[in-house]
Amino acid sequence: MTEPGSSVTGPGLKHWALLGYLVLVWGFAFALIAVALERFHPIFIVWSRLLMGALVMWCVWRWHAGVWTLGREWWPRLAMLSMTGNIIPFSLIAWAEQSVPSAEVGILMALMPIATLILAHWLLDHEPLTLHRLAGVAVGFVGVLLLVGEDLFSQTASGQWPGQVATLLATLSYAFNGVYAKRLPPANPVALSLGSLLVGSLVLALPALWLQLNGPGWAPTVPSVTALLVLGALGTGVATWSYFIVVTERGPAFLSTINYLIPAVAFIAGTALLSEPWGWEHLLALALILTGVWLIQARRA
Repeated sequence: MTEPGSSVTGPGLKHWALLGYLVLVWGFAFALIAVALERFHPIFIVWSRLLMGALVMWCVWRWHAGVWTLGREWWPRLAMLSMTGNIIPFSLIAWAEQSVPSAEVGILMALMPIATLILAHWLLDHEPLTLHRLAGVAVGFVGVLLLVGEDLFSQTASGQWPGQVATLLATLSYAFNGVYAKRLPPANPVALSLGSLLVGSLVLALPALWLQLNGPGWAPTVPSVTALLVLGALGTGVATWSYFIVVTERGPAFLSTINYLIPAVAFIAGTALLSEPWGWEHLLALALILTGVWLIQARRA
């Protein structure tokens, strides 16, 4: 049996190229946020991502004939999608990276599929938390404790634990967003993406501008502006469009491969390009969390 949205033939070169693009742009996003934070407030970064992402998706929507099919009843749903899938997790991640290295944030974000499974068990039918999946949850949490435990329980904590907890809360927000999206009626994915990004950019416009002008001020540098543009246009706009193409044409199982690759890319980008500190515990935590993800996603006959 094939997945919804997939065909009998295997994925083509286009699908692999889009998958590779998503891995790179979302993997490097954590390092780009760290660079943008040198000159921009976390909320301003989030607002810029949503605004540029909405502009890209508006172009895609116009290219797809530009017929708005979502009625008034969809606006509260779009607001919920934007809050749980954009505003809350984007803000938590950007805030966390003020104290936590981007490589470590990327590792912790790998917990998202595990958090999704836990929420789906309680909120969706046909998503049981089997012993096989429970083992994956346990292994994943061991990896998280390896990174977070010292800061939470040691008297010589580095002060990173608030940012680490914020990152874990971001994974829960993404997980809730995924579960909530599964409960929605069928709708045009381009319109859903455009609507949620637009709502988010409108909600954050005034707070973002006020916080930027009354905080860091306006003293941009070439690296910070470049990072912001890449995050918004490529990492939010084009990436969202690519995401929906892959999900629609190949299905979610094919896309799930990125759960193993993005944390590794984020770790390499942070340590190699930004010279962030790392140790054996980071490598072991990454291996444990990805093993947990594999256990919960592995197909069983």
